[in-house]
Amino acid sequence: MKVQLSEWHESATCCWCEKDRECVSTTFSDGFLNKAMLCWKCLQTAFKVRSRQPVAASPPKPATPSETL
Repeated sequence: MKVQLSEWHESATCCWCEKDRECVSTTFSDGFLNKAMLCWKCLQTAFKVRSRQPVAASPPKPATPSETL
């Protein structure tokens, strides 16, 4: 799991705690959050929450014609 911090905002509303704080635009590589404004405290919390969730399994591959016979 990678986390990309793309922008820093001196004052913005955190999407996690909904308080007006210093925030960063955050994107998790697995799609957990995408371009979400998070304060530093909530960024740490979101990272912990996501790291404790099980990794999603890959969707099943469609059967090829040779496998269906």
